[in-house]
Amino acid sequence: MIKEFRYPYRRVLFSIIVPTVLSALVVLYVVVTVMTKESTDTSLSIGFLALLIFLDHFVALSHPEIVTMSENSLEFTGFNRSHRYPFDQIQRINLRKTAFTKSAYLRINEAGLLKGRYWIQFDNLSDGDELLARLNALIEVKHPMMKNFDRRSFTRTK
Repeated sequence: MIKEFRYPYRRVLFSIIVPTVLSALVVLYVVVTVMTKESTDTSLSIGFLALLIFLDHFVALSHPEIVTMSENSLEFTGFNRSHRYPFDQIQRINLRKTAFTKSAYLRINEAGLLKGRYWIQFDNLSDGDELLARLNALIEVKHPMMKNFDRRSFTRTK
């Protein structure tokens, strides 16, 4: 059974599309200022950060719009592109919940700058609890050492 988990349109617009477009515009502006020799160290730094944001959102799809899970694969979709991971090709999967927000950081296989790293906010996804349960089941099978990782917290241990 194929199950699609989607973010609401407003969240996609303001958290994914707008920052990506703005970062692309800043990169273009900095490129123009470099070509016209009007750039400064500050504009180059801002342009570099904007380029990283653009690569992170658009190329790496680290903030997917849709997460699709079937019996044999996991797929992240955004900007009419997708990263698909058949379960038999997943050697390592790691899900880390953040301490102060309700998002989680998912790493698949040898995650790099351009693929394999995803930020997921389960509270905003349609049926986010079901996706979390499915991912935990996949972690149990593929990477059982990570199954108890969420027990780590900022509380004092003996």
